Amino acid sequence: MKSTRMVSFLLIGASLAALAGCNDSKADVAQARASEAGATVSAKRTPHEVCTDEVVTTQKPVKDKDRVLGTLAGAVVGGVVGNKIGGHGTTQDIATIGGAAAGGYAGNRVQKSVQNGATEQTTQRVCHTEYD
Repeated sequence: MKSTRMVSFLLIGASLAALAGCNDSKADVAQARASEAGATVSAKRTPHEVCTDEVVTTQKPVKDKDRVLGTLAGAVVGGVVGNKIGGHGTTQDIATIGGAAAGGYAGNRVQKSVQNGATEQTTQRVCHTEYD
């Protein structure tokens, strides 16, 4: 009687394995039919990379971070103007020095404004993964 039980268990196990195999193939058939119909199957998603070129605006690197050129140019122009405006003697000297100081400050501020507004545009390739 033991051998009949063992044979029964083996037959039951074999039939369960066969049924499990049938379920897998049914799922594959259903998936193939859904793919043919144009439907997406959530079980298998195909990744692919999508890349685009994007224009990026950045600030140009500053070459003269201390703004020496603007300060010197402003001081020279301010000194010349102050010299022409001032009278004679001491007042002319004071006007020249005052004009140079004011011109130097103004030149520094103008160069700072120009540097902050200087931008450049570059094209960068940006990629990301999408799924079908």
